[in-house]
This record gives sequence, structure tokens and C-alpha cells, in this order.
Amino acid sequence: MASFRPSGLELVAIHTPGRESRYTEPAVSSVEPLADEIAAAIDEYAERPYVIFGHSAGALLGREVALRLRRRSRPLSLFIAAGSAAPHLVFDSGLAEADDETLLDALRDFGGTPADVLSAEAIELFLPCLRADMALADSCRRAEPPTAADRLDIPIITIAGVDDPAAEFHGDTWALWTDAGTAEHVVPGGHFFPFENPAAVLEIVAGAGSRPGGPTAG
Repeated sequence: MASFRPSGLELVAIHTPGRESRYTEPAVSSVEPLADEIAAAIDEYAERPYVIFGHSAGALLGREVALRLRRRSRPLSLFIAAGSAAPHLVFDSGLAEADDETLLDALRDFGGTPADVLSAEAIELFLPCLRADMALADSCRRAEPPTAADRLDIPIITIAGVDDPAAEFHGDTWALWTDAGTAEHVVPGGHFFPFENPAAVLEIVAGAGSRPGGPTAG
């Protein structure tokens, strides 16, 4: 996505255990320790306004991180949830405990995963991370609305891919999780639209981050 970065926008990627340069570390499947670690890392240099963007399970993790940073009075100005339903919607997919072939079939149904990732050589490294993501998402969800302590005091922007089968759950479901307003965006693509259409996503991020006041849908 960096090649599509609008002028004046700095992108900082968070590599969680089991991925990228941390591929030798075991993936984390519970939100508490991971959200604490990420919030502490951001807290070290979060002296200027910034935005947290999270996609799929990363959106649920991102909300937990945002909540921790707001409790520390850090200058977080906006949270963007992409490709994810809000935490109070619980889906019993069973994928975290599914066999390998069932999990891969589900991934193919989502679309957008490169063929080389689904190759036999990559599966051994990839599936543990995918299972951890499923378990991580499950650990963020509960079948009850948020309390006052759960809600953020900053706007929430949601982005969904128009061809994502679960897109109907990715918009106004987040309105309960903030006291500062929400806005919904739909962009071309499926569940993995940030990789299929990065320019459109970054345009929304840049526009929302620079707009004073509450979010505006587009």
C-alpha cells in the first residue's frame, strides 16, 4: 500500500508474532497480551495525532488497542475498521478448530488470497497464523452490546468491500462502539479489498484523518 500513499500521510505497519520478520515467533491467539504490547509500542512515540486502521481480525484487535491508548490520553484521532463486523456480533464459524482443508476452502471462498500462499510450501507457515487470527477474533467478540467503558470517544470509520459476502455486517454495527459518530464507506473488491484496491482505501484514510470534526460518509 505504501506506493499509493497520499502526500503527507505516513504509514506504519504493525507486524504481529508469526508474520513477516517475526515469522519464527508463535502466533498469538488471545487479544489481551497482544493489544497490551501494541499499545505500549505506540505509546512510545505517539506524540502527534494519528489514526489506527485494522482489517478483518485486525479491526477487532485495533479497537482494543485504541481503547487502551485513549485511556492513556494519547492523541489518537480516529479508528478505522475495515472488513469486520463489530465485536457484539458473534459468528460460530468453528474455523479456528477446523481441519486444514476446511480452513483452506473457507479462505478460497473469501477470495483475494494469492495462489502461492495456498501452495503446499506456504501452508505450513500460513495456517497457524490463520488459526490464530480466527481465535483472536473470537476472543474479541461477545454476544452483548458495549458498556460505557467499552465505547471510544473518537469517530469510527468503517470500510467494506462491495463483493464481500459479509459486507452487510461491516457498516452501522460499529455505531454502538463510539460516542463520537461513525461513517460508512464501500469500495470495490471482496474481503481483501485493502490489497485489491489500496488507492481507494488510502484516499478514505487520508481524507478522514485530515477532516476536522466528525466523519463524513462517502
